[in-house]
Amino acid sequence: MKKNNVKAVIDTQLFLRAAINPNSLAFKIIFDLDEQYTLVASKAIISEVRNVLYRWELRIKFPHLTDRIAERLLSAFARAEVVEPDNVPSVSRDPKDDKFIACAVAAKANYIISEDKDLLVLNPYQGIQIINALDFLNVLQNISPET
Repeated sequence: MKKNNVKAVIDTQLFLRAAINPNSLAFKIIFDLDEQYTLVASKAIISEVRNVLYRWELRIKFPHLTDRIAERLLSAFARAEVVEPDNVPSVSRDPKDDKFIACAVAAKANYIISEDKDLLVLNPYQGIQIINALDFLNVLQNISPET
C-alpha cells in the first residue's frame, strides 16, 4: 500500500541504468522504494523501455543485460498506473522526450524523474517537477509515512 500520493514518471534512461547496475540509484528507486510512490507510464513509454532493453547493441556492450534482467525491469510496469495521453504536445528540445511530459500531464503526476538535460531544463512544467534521481530520492526520504 502506498504511503503517500506521489506519482512519478521515470524516463527510459533510468530503466536502462537500473538494468546495467542493480546497485544503482535508479534500481533502488524502481524496486526498493516502489512502495513510496506510484509509477506512472503510457504504452509509448513501456514500448520504448522494452525496445531499449532488448537492443542488441546494448546487449553486446553490457553482456550481463539478459532477458531475465530486462523482464524484471519491465515487471515494474505491472504496478504502474498506465495512462494514454489525448495528445503529445511538442515541448522538449528532443521530440522523443515529449511522451514523458504528455504522460505526466495526463496522469497529473507530481514528478518526472530523468537525467536528460532536454527534460530537466523544462522544470517545472505545468506544476510537474522534473528532477534527477538523487533529488527524487531526497523527496522520498523527506516524505513522512503519514503523508
